[in-house]
Amino acid sequence: MTLACLLVFTLGTASVIILGYCMYFDRKRRLDPAYRRKVHERRQRDALEMLKYRLIRDSDWALNDIMCDSSACMTLERCFLDEIERGEVLITQGDISDGLGHLANAIMMCAQPTPVLHTLKESLPDRVFMPLIMKLHELQSYEATTASSSNKEDSTSCPDLS
Repeated sequence: MTLACLLVFTLGTASVIILGYCMYFDRKRRLDPAYRRKVHERRQRDALEMLKYRLIRDSDWALNDIMCDSSACMTLERCFLDEIERGEVLITQGDISDGLGHLANAIMMCAQPTPVLHTLKESLPDRVFMPLIMKLHELQSYEATTASSSNKEDSTSCPDLS
């Protein structure tokens, strides 16, 4: 047996041993009861990060075309992201109604909610997105009634001086 044949045989044997070692531990890893849970959590975490990225990329932070100082915009942006994150966490924990409330609050903060709604529609299942739309309608009607009632209270509490 020549030296070249011995070297090829040794390299082949080592490759087979390494490949078997990898296959053995991959099988053990996949048979672990916590493996599926860990993969599911990682995929959810990645999906949430992608959602945050899309929301930041697609959102317009201008407040009705009024220029504001950077600290107020950063505070609004931080509040928006906190509401989105709270909503996502609550939904993933199974508390869908409270999570939808936080997502609706975040959408109501936006000057242009259309890109946010589009992103949420792509990322949320229909069983979660449709109640979110209903929650938004409830919040909008509540704001309209409180605004009209506060206008009536203002007009009745102030005497007409003319």
